[in-house]
Amino acid sequence: MTFHPRKNLRALLLAAVAPFAATAPAMAGEARNVIVFLGDAGGVPTLSAGGILAHDRPQSLFIQSMPNIALSDTSALDVWVTDSAAGMTAIMTGRKTNNAMVSMTPATTPGGKPTSIKTLLEYAEQRGLSTGVVTNQPIWDATPAATFAHVAKRSDKDAIFAQMLAPRFGNGVDILIGKGRADALASFAARGTSADKAFGKAGYRFGEDPALVAGATRAAVLRDSDFAPTPAVEATIAQLAKNPKGYFLMVEWDMHTDDPRAGLRHVVEMDDMIRRIHEIAGKDTLILFTADHSFGLRMTGGSRDKPLAEQYDPASKSVISVEPSHTGEEVVVAASGPGAEQVHGFMPNTRLFDIMLSALGWKRDE
Repeated sequence: MTFHPRKNLRALLLAAVAPFAATAPAMAGEARNVIVFLGDAGGVPTLSAGGILAHDRPQSLFIQSMPNIALSDTSALDVWVTDSAAGMTAIMTGRKTNNAMVSMTPATTPGGKPTSIKTLLEYAEQRGLSTGVVTNQPIWDATPAATFAHVAKRSDKDAIFAQMLAPRFGNGVDILIGKGRADALASFAARGTSADKAFGKAGYRFGEDPALVAGATRAAVLRDSDFAPTPAVEATIAQLAKNPKGYFLMVEWDMHTDDPRAGLRHVVEMDDMIRRIHEIAGKDTLILFTADHSFGLRMTGGSRDKPLAEQYDPASKSVISVEPSHTGEEVVVAASGPGAEQVHGFMPNTRLFDIMLSALGWKRDE
């Protein structure tokens, strides 16, 4: 019998991989849906401390088990440490901008005007997908606003509310859940109408209870108190998923640790939410978790002979210390589903826009 080195090596390799062939993942196809989970101020130190405080072991979050990860730069166009407006604009449009600007870029000539940039949610609306925004922050705040509005100053809540109901593409965000009810009532009253009438005229079922999303093609839930995240997001997905073309959903959960206990509790709330949504969203859904920026929290002590929660005193900096400000280090991106393989290495936050666009099989207009 003649020995052929190349043929025999090939046979050996095929035999070696044969047992794994049945379980090897298929080539990734296009995503039908995209869900972005945005931990506002949810940097790596905050995730780490939140998981250990809740579960008393490292790398205990579901986020930390997602199969594809990267580290994302968060710098703004004008400064190294971003705010939520510039941070989320980069993610949603693929373009860096100045702090305080919401899905706009600054004027390029003296006396010129800022330029609006098309967001991924607007791409989805233009193509007939359903869209949703859920947040435990005011619905007009920088992160949710960057998905659908275009203002030069993030504080311009009246313009953001107006654009919410006068979209540039499609019929606008289909499901809105967030805080800021009193702000909405005041904003619309100043224009001689009511929030109920304005949202009703735009086709929304309007109210304070997230339960009203069930069975509603379009719903706006605005409140001034906390709500349970997972049921609200599940109900939102149940409605959006009825569209055969698919959906885009952005879920923001505040992880600022000015109040460390609240911020670290929110880490676990969002992690539990992502775990559950990962179970029900389907294999045709790209799921991304990231943060718009990091925050000045650090674990500075603690022994492993008893639960960290028993050792932690927010009044002391001996276990967890907080400098209450945004910080400029990279944040984690974690991903699963079609297109998730593009999440790896170090990247600018603008790359997330291209990853989502590519996963959906779309190209930039410009």
